[in-house]
Amino acid sequence: MARFLQDTDYDVLIRAEIKSLLSENDGTVNNAKILQAESMAVAQIKNYLFGKYDVEQIFYATGADRNQHIIMTLIDMALYHLYSSISPDKIPEHRSNRYQDAIEWLKDVAKGNILADLPRRIDTDGQPKLGIKISSKHPPEDNRW
Repeated sequence: MARFLQDTDYDVLIRAEIKSLLSENDGTVNNAKILQAESMAVAQIKNYLFGKYDVEQIFYATGADRNQHIIMTLIDMALYHLYSSISPDKIPEHRSNRYQDAIEWLKDVAKGNILADLPRRIDTDGQPKLGIKISSKHPPEDNRW
């Protein structure tokens, strides 16, 4: 699979000094480390969205066809993973918060509490898979008399 993010996507969410933190001594960005962090974040997102959404269609989109919320979520998660690899006990609080927000959003989407503007999975009849699951936070009771 081709890389989903572009280097310019990071410009919106991080400053130049953060880029230099992620860069090698010669000033070039350590692509192997960034690609690994992005790959880990993509895998996380796919695991949450797989049941209801067509993750292949989401991550094969290019240019302006890419979902901007997925781009933002992916960057937040990738940056968190990069900070974790550099200095796990010195991750900036806003990075941890943005990562936790991303995870919470993914959990809510996976549970069906939030509907995302993403392509749905299609069943063999060409209909979107609804993924309806009835559950309750209360334990089942036996009401026999």
